[in-house]
Amino acid sequence: MSVTGKYFFPGSARFVPARLEVNDAREVVITGDDGAELARVRLSRIRVSTRLGRLARRIDLPGGGKFETQDNDGIDAALRGRLRKGTLIDRIERSWRWIAASVVVAVISVAAFLVYGVPAAALWLADETPPQLTALISRSSLSEIDNLLKPSKLKQADRTRAQMLLNRIAVAGKGGVKGYHLLFRDGGKVIGANAFSLPDGTIVLTDQLYAMIRRDDELEGVFGHEIAHADRHHALQTVYQASLIPAAIALATGDFSQVAHMATIMTAVLVQSAYSRGLEQQADDDSAQMMNRIGADPGALAELLERMEKKECGKSGCLPSWLGDHPDGASRAAKLRQERIQAKKK
Repeated sequence: MSVTGKYFFPGSARFVPARLEVNDAREVVITGDDGAELARVRLSRIRVSTRLGRLARRIDLPGGGKFETQDNDGIDAALRGRLRKGTLIDRIERSWRWIAASVVVAVISVAAFLVYGVPAAALWLADETPPQLTALISRSSLSEIDNLLKPSKLKQADRTRAQMLLNRIAVAGKGGVKGYHLLFRDGGKVIGANAFSLPDGTIVLTDQLYAMIRRDDELEGVFGHEIAHADRHHALQTVYQASLIPAAIALATGDFSQVAHMATIMTAVLVQSAYSRGLEQQADDDSAQMMNRIGADPGALAELLERMEKKECGKSGCLPSWLGDHPDGASRAAKLRQERIQAKKK
């Protein structure tokens, strides 16, 4: 059986009409229209392109010559089954069942990556972020936040008290007393009663949240919660999940031009208290453990959460505040009170 096509001369774009045959000696013989032999080579020495739909097939010959044809079926028949891999791929491409299955697998893979892969990648990036980039993102974010907030009106005595309480709980954090820096701001109507920590360990406390504190260990619990967010890089992790590609580029290339983009996202995360429920619970748990280490009441934070929920939340839900963007104050308070019970048993 012969297959018609084009023969390309070695090292040249010049071609002539030609025919390909495979003889009984398992040789590929290519002849021109005039019957002149153009090439003869053992079947085992040729290289055949994979069959893909209706694309032309190419046969590479030793020495650089090539034979090209549109007759895919003819090549399959002439080469007597040598292209099983190609014909299998071709059959798959033509089968709607295989196509449908491939689409389902692709959708499941993308969904799995979004649910598991992106958070895992974001966590790894957050843990591997160099200190200089952490500091740069923090400064940029604080600059944007200060465009929204006003200077604090707290008295110096209140600031001193808050700093003392931060120092007391900070000894149980990874950074120690020197690892966290306290700032005061008037939250106004933008964020109200709130506190948040930047990736570099800076903790911002609003006048409105301070006014709701009735016991020292309530504020220590707040600080423990924010220290946990900083120690676990929750802000960076959340930002990276929202901007995975820019973050990867910045870390891989050292191009920190992406910082402004990430700082804008972080500002929204912090101002709106937009941590996931899982990260908020993790911070609560860490705060309770730190409170236990310094001999404070890990359940004190429960009273503050309930007080805030009663004041901040109405029929339309909660405004952005330290409660979080989807608070469940009752379950958080119950968990903290359970920590108190466990602490008393020890």
